[in-house]
Amino acid sequence: MKMSSISMLVFAAYLICLGVSLVFIPNTVITLFGFPPTTEVWIRILGYILAALAFYFSMAVREKYENFYRWTVYARLPLLPTFAAFVFAGISPPILLLFGTFDSGCAVWTWYALKKEEHAY
Repeated sequence: MKMSSISMLVFAAYLICLGVSLVFIPNTVITLFGFPPTTEVWIRILGYILAALAFYFSMAVREKYENFYRWTVYARLPLLPTFAAFVFAGISPPILLLFGTFDSGCAVWTWYALKKEEHAY
């Protein structure tokens, strides 16, 4: 399996774990990261959306749809600067930077793997 595909599957696994956790035990997850507990449904909706995104990522790997891999890189790279802006604006706890670092780091991994694979041919 190509390294870019592995990077996508790792990110899909992360999304499914986070998504399912937010659907079934949202307050356990969000309080661990410094957010206040909630009884609103929005956090569970977000969990479902993350799980659905995990499905898209895994299906792209199954179908070897490398264009999708590239698209995700463009969408995931700006996450860290966006989350940093939220933290510096005082509207989010600093732990959000951990999520942004992981997400953007996975995007860099996918980008690097795609570049390396492109030059291998």
